Amino acid sequence: MQNIKNVSTFNDYQQCNLANDILRYVGTFIFLLGSFSSILSICVFSRKSLRRKSCCFYFLILAISDSIHLLTVIIENLPYSFQIDLIVIHNSVCKIIIFLIYFSNHLSNIVLTLASIDRFILIHCPSKSKRYCNIRKGKFLVLMSTVIIFFANGHILFGYEKIYLNDKQFNDSYDCNIRTDNIFYKNLFHFYDSYIESFCLIFIPFSIMFVCSSLIIYQIVQTRKTMHYNRKGRYYYYSFHSRETRGQTSQTTSNKQRKLKLRDKDIQLCWMLIGTTFAFLLLCLPTEINDIFNYAGRERSCLDWFRKVNLMLVQQTYYAGHFYIYTLTGQLFRKKLYEILFHRNHRHHQPIAARENELSSARLRTNFNTKYQNRTSQSVLITTNITNSSTSNF
Repeated sequence: MQNIKNVSTFNDYQQCNLANDILRYVGTFIFLLGSFSSILSICVFSRKSLRRKSCCFYFLILAISDSIHLLTVIIENLPYSFQIDLIVIHNSVCKIIIFLIYFSNHLSNIVLTLASIDRFILIHCPSKSKRYCNIRKGKFLVLMSTVIIFFANGHILFGYEKIYLNDKQFNDSYDCNIRTDNIFYKNLFHFYDSYIESFCLIFIPFSIMFVCSSLIIYQIVQTRKTMHYNRKGRYYYYSFHSRETRGQTSQTTSNKQRKLKLRDKDIQLCWMLIGTTFAFLLLCLPTEINDIFNYAGRERSCLDWFRKVNLMLVQQTYYAGHFYIYTLTGQLFRKKLYEILFHRNHRHHQPIAARENELSSARLRTNFNTKYQNRTSQSVLITTNITNSSTSNF
């Protein structure tokens, strides 16, 4: 994520009509699509039935972070796409926008890493999942990650500022940048952006996500044959026998065995997470690699700007596409989304068989109540007759 721009680079990019047209139309479409999908994701994961799951809480924070990132990036690129520079309205706006771009990007990576570790513990150490995979632990980890990322990127609030360009040829009066005379911070930011950020906040989280997702896939595939339904036939479970339970399976009581069984909802959340992780691999990693090997001081041509714009749009597709990944990979997510969109007419959209079962059960209850009332009235009548006859005889 290179954001340093000098006057020459800024003006050269203004002349790249093809790249700026792509940024204008494709970037705006991705922003609108991503904003709509992020709002729907926030609505789904905010439901009471999902808020109790730690993985759903991570997905909720991820959706909020994605919406912030999409908004701030399109504001940063408005001078190239629509010749509107909102980022230089005020010095504080300049600082906050650049800070939020980095902050939201890093928060999304860390939250996705926490979700991967959460699902890994649930699959490979199910007996410890109640201790580590709970909503209280998730809120604590997200809070700690937010504080760490805030301090890691806090230097941007001091280094970036609204500066005067004095370029009459292009009528560009101001820019959000680092001052040219601030050599120390320029070198510090270059080192942070090229090495510390790329290694600690991108490649390490990605490596953890990739390893956890691969092990989760392997464990799920190996245990597909253990799938069975519960007594009511509503949910099915996978029985995972990890290393900690294989030696003592025969000695485990029935109550403990139930705790080691995972409902299908947890498996669906795993597939949603795996889809998001591999989307990060395909859509975000090329952009980060390009930023490392192409420092802003060497990016002066329209060809470099064209490549950077296309890679940036691919990365924005990742932030805008989480909702669609959830929809494709998670039946649980589709069900909750359907309840939100068609809540009023939910009963009318039920399957015919389900409605017939409800009607038949209602009829059975009505017949049973009628028979019970008839028998009760007959017994009361007989008792009354016997009492009357005994009284008359007496």
